[in-house]
Order: sequence, then structure tokens, then C-alpha cells
Amino acid sequence: MSSRHESDDVQGERAQQPLMERPMSRRSMLSALGFAGAALAAEHFLKGPLARTAFGQGAPAVTDAVYGDDDKIKPTLLMNMSYIIAVTLAELRGMEEPREDLIYFVTDPGQEGHFIYDPADNTSPDNTGTIVASAAGARFKRLHDGSVNAAWFGAVGDGMSDDTEAVRSALEAARGKSLFFPPGVFRLTDTLIIPRNTFVRGSGASSWYAFGQRRNEVPDSILDMENGTVLMFTGNGSRTYSSNRNDFRDFTCAVKLDADADGTQLSDLKILSHFKIRDALGNITTQHTDEHAMFDVGLWIDNATHVKLDRVSVVGYWQKAGVFLDASGRLSATAEYGSIEYATIKDCLFQGKIGLAVLGGDEGNPPDAAGFTPPVDDARTEGQFGLSHLLVSDSFFSGTDHHSNGFAPGWESRIEPDSTPIKIDGFIGSGVPYRINHPRFVNCSIQTRESASIVLDRVIRPTFINCRAESGPVRASPYTVLPRLINCEFPYNRSKTEFQEMEHCQGAWIVPGMRRLGHIHLREYHFQVELRNNNGVIEHRLTKAGAMQPSTARSFDVEALFRYAVQEASWDYRSWTPLPLPGGTGSDDFSKGMFLGEKAFQSKYALFTAAAIDNHPDYQEAEAAVTLNRTSDTALWIRPAAYASQNVPYRMKNYSNVLKLELRSGDGPAASLLTALPKESGGSASLVISVRGKFYEQAYGLV
Repeated sequence: MSSRHESDDVQGERAQQPLMERPMSRRSMLSALGFAGAALAAEHFLKGPLARTAFGQGAPAVTDAVYGDDDKIKPTLLMNMSYIIAVTLAELRGMEEPREDLIYFVTDPGQEGHFIYDPADNTSPDNTGTIVASAAGARFKRLHDGSVNAAWFGAVGDGMSDDTEAVRSALEAARGKSLFFPPGVFRLTDTLIIPRNTFVRGSGASSWYAFGQRRNEVPDSILDMENGTVLMFTGNGSRTYSSNRNDFRDFTCAVKLDADADGTQLSDLKILSHFKIRDALGNITTQHTDEHAMFDVGLWIDNATHVKLDRVSVVGYWQKAGVFLDASGRLSATAEYGSIEYATIKDCLFQGKIGLAVLGGDEGNPPDAAGFTPPVDDARTEGQFGLSHLLVSDSFFSGTDHHSNGFAPGWESRIEPDSTPIKIDGFIGSGVPYRINHPRFVNCSIQTRESASIVLDRVIRPTFINCRAESGPVRASPYTVLPRLINCEFPYNRSKTEFQEMEHCQGAWIVPGMRRLGHIHLREYHFQVELRNNNGVIEHRLTKAGAMQPSTARSFDVEALFRYAVQEASWDYRSWTPLPLPGGTGSDDFSKGMFLGEKAFQSKYALFTAAAIDNHPDYQEAEAAVTLNRTSDTALWIRPAAYASQNVPYRMKNYSNVLKLELRSGDGPAASLLTALPKESGGSASLVISVRGKFYEQAYGLV
């Protein structure tokens, strides 16, 4: 008979053997258990009835049993004996007469492991993963090192099966220990609560398609971007929660940390609000056809301390926030509690209506000129809570940009107000304002098409180092104190008048001065425009503030401000130079220096600089004042205004905006300078205008 036929006969005979008479081969045992499993098996037997009856000795240490003297039991000896039985979970649950001196090795795929019978336990619930109960009431306990695997509890991770209850069982068994998720897409339909002091670890967060970027290729499915561990939430959840903020009441939540928890860690996984990228015809879905899940919050950190998130992505269309750091506090039956201290976030990606919401309570009253009104009753507890020592590094934040590469029309009622990648808003109560103290962001990127990349309100010392926002400004309320921007790039605030620029906040420190992308070096300038009527020709020169002679007029900032005019057109701004007039007989090149008047008007009362001083009305920087007036109009004054270059009917070298200095008299425009300035032969200036403001030095020279 051939060896193959002999093997088939042996396998057939084994299948007909009773369960308790099926020994595993030494090779199969080594392959299934591994050396660590063999050591655990040795430890069990050395402490159990086998050691007492067969050897008549006390229980030696595991290391002695594995590596010790010849008179002590070895794992290899166990494998040569029939004390390890291969079973399925179904067979284990159907077992009527378990034996204490055996190890039962479960062979179900993904749930493999060795179990022992515990005769002292007949009450522990069956959770499939670490405790299995037979129909006869026996309890079998898994031998493991304390770390549990979600697959042991029946979590499939195929993206279709509902793994909610299996994962909940795994989390309960891992309380205070470690839970591991193998690669897969685990479909979940309700809230998961992670116990305190528990480490949840996946097999990687994988890649993610950044919404809002116009690309030629869009994935067919979100599953095309997944090769690690994905906790995919569908539906809308069965339970609602509330915090002590009015805008976070009655919300559903995908993953929640135990309230007031300590030491919880998440790493190497993705929490996803499910949606469809393409419809049945292969077309890219819209916000009305993407069938996105309706959970409000992706991850809720509820007044927990020493929390750590490492390589975690929370992505998709979360209705309120991707991640909600809730420092609003709670009231319990016996005490007040609540804060977030020493939270660390590294290498993460958060997306949602608010990508990352760091929030306190809101029952108090913000301060005004007369101070603040202390809250009463339950609101008083809010002043005792807060957040400090938050460190976020090397992370990416996004708003509600849709995967169809556009805004989300029709969502306005849901995403307003304050749809933004990052929002930090503390609370003022019980006489202790600004309970969110010194959150730090280092090497972070922010992307959104929403109106703000960051919203700051009632926070002290928010610090951003080496951070960059691709669009949307930083909005800061007057209650933002001591903000820090170090080597950052952020756009300018163009709307929402209730917010202001960060440099206007109390104690702001911005190094280097910056605003918009591509205009990194925000520089201050202060110069004078001197004007005279030289025998019927209006002439001008620019001088350093306070200086009236060209020899003392040198100013580095003024040179930088007019760099293009100086370098390309060789304009000597420190010497008396005729002011070109539109439609005049002189040169019609108005791309350099300063010129007088608009071609559409006959009266020449407005001055224009060819330098692209960014002076849009939403963020006007220039200040102008008359410092010397020998004109015939004693009521003469001046104001800065914006003037778009594309409207200038002559050559302006494609600058976006130029500075317009509008001469006024009373409530209306001033008379023409040709009339107002006294006609003299040479001489000193008869009108001096002081101009100060800020400019984006990097933009100069662009054509």
C-alpha cells in the first residue's frame, strides 16, 4: 500500500475515534501552540493534578519546567503524551464529561487556542473568546498572556457581517488589558465603549483619500483604500448621549471612552463612517446619494486623562465631530468630576463637520467690559473642569469637504455654524476663566474648503508650531488669550466679523509674521509720501518716516515694499519724480512708482502705488494720515482704500490689489492736487502723507 493510502486510512480512523481519544501529533502540536503555548501548557500541568499524581512534586516555575533539570517535565514530554486534544468550539460546548487534566485546543479558524476546564466555575458567562460554557454547565478558560484578539470572540472582519456584539465581548474581556484587531473591515452598527486603562491596537490605519482635492482618479469604493484594521460604522446608532455643551446634546457616538477613564490607548486602526463613493452605475455619488452613515461623533473622549492616540484615523461624514475631546465635566451622585489631562495624539487623521473638537462646557457667561457674571446652580461645576497638557503632533485634519470634490450643498442646516477641521472652545465659570489651557499642535496639516481652518474661542495659550493650512483662515474670538504661531502658514480671515486676527488677541506671539499661503513674511512698513507742485508738475518722493531729506530717507522696508518698481523699472523713489497722470502727455507706464488719479475721472485727487499692498476691505492693513498741509484746503484728510488692478485701464503687471490713497475734504472728495498744491519752483513738500501698515514681502516681484 502506498504511503498516501496509508495516510488516508489513518485520517479516516482518527475521524472515527471518540473525541477524548484523539491525540495530536507532536509536529501538529508544535505548529498549533508554538513554544509559548507549550510553556503555558507545561505551566498548567505542573500546577495541576498530573504533576501531583504522576510526579509527586510541587509545582515548579515555568522556566524551570521548560529549561530545567532532567527530573522536571518538559514541553516535549507533554507533546508525546495524549494530554492535548483538538476540538472545535461546537464540540467543546457539547462536551458532557470534561477532564481537568487535559488541554483542549480549539481549531476553529481565527479562534484557535488552548482551553482548560475550570471545575470551580459554573457561573461565568460564555463570551466565545476567553470563556466557553458547555451545555452541561462546564466552563472552559482560554490560556493566554492577558492580550486578547477580537477574532476569538467571533468578529469576522469581512465588511459584511455585523461584528458589534463580538467586539463588545472582546472589549469587556480586555478590560484593563490589551485588545488586538487583525487586518479586516469590522462592520459595526452601534456604540462601542472602551474601558479605562485598556490598550486597543489594530494592524494599521492604511491610506485615505483626502476629500476636497481635485484628482483625475477617484477610488471605486472606500474598501479600495483599506488594508489594515477598519472599524466601519453603518446606520445611526441606537442610543444618544449628551455633554454639558448645548451644541453637543442628544448625539450618537461610534466609539466612546469610559467617562472619567484613565490610561486608555488606541493605535493603528481606522474608525470610519461608511458611505458609497460610486453608485450602481459607477458614477461618483453626491451628498444626497452616498448613503453615508448618520453617526454624529466618531470618537468621544469623555473627560478622560492620560489618553493616547497613535496612528489612528477617524474619517467619513461625522455629523458633529470626528473626534470630540470633552472637558465639560459631569455631575455624579456624590461628587463633581471631569477633565482631560495629558492627552497625546500622534500621526493621526481626523475628519468631520469638526475634525477635532476640543471643548469645555457652555453654561457660563463670557466676560465683557465689566467682567463676567458668575454662573449659578449646576453651571457652577463647569468652572472646576478643563483641559491642559494636550499635545498633538504630525497629524492631519479635514472638514466636511465631499469626496465629489465640492462643497456639500444642502447640508448647510447641518454643518452651520463653525464647520471647521479644528475647534477649541473652553468655558468661563466659577471665577476661573479659560479652562482649556495650552493645547499644542506641532507639525500638523489642515485642509478644508470651509470658511475657517481653525476656530479658537475662550482658550489660553493655544500654540501651533510648524503647522500649515491649505485654505481657510484661523478665527479667534476676543477671548483667545496668548496665542502662539511659530513658523506656520495660515490664510487670512476674510469673513465672520465676530472673529478677529490672532495678532489682535491679547498677548499674541507670531514668529515670523505671516498670513496667507505664499505670503509668508508679513512685514511692517512706515513711510511718507511727499508732494509738491513744481511749476505745474505734481512731483513726489517717498521718505522714511520723520525724515525730509533724501540722504536720510533710506529704509529697508520701503525698498522691499517697492522692490519690483526699484529692480525692474529703476525707479528712484527717493528723488523728486513727476506723478504720471492717466491720459496725460507723459509716459503711460503706470506699473512702477506712484501715479495720480483714475482714468475714469477728470479730477485727480487719489494717489495709487504700483506696489501690491494687500488692502482688501475684509483685512485692510494700511493707515494713512496727513502730517503736513500747506495746501489751500485746510480741511484736507486722507483715507486708504482697495483698488483691484484688473479694473485699472492701463498696465499694472497683474498685481491683485494696489494701495489707493484717497484725498478727502470734509464729507466729499478733495479738489484736484493741481489746484490744491501751491505752485512753486522746486522747494520743499507742500503736502506730506504718512502711510503705515503690513505687506507680504514674498509676493513682490511676481508678474
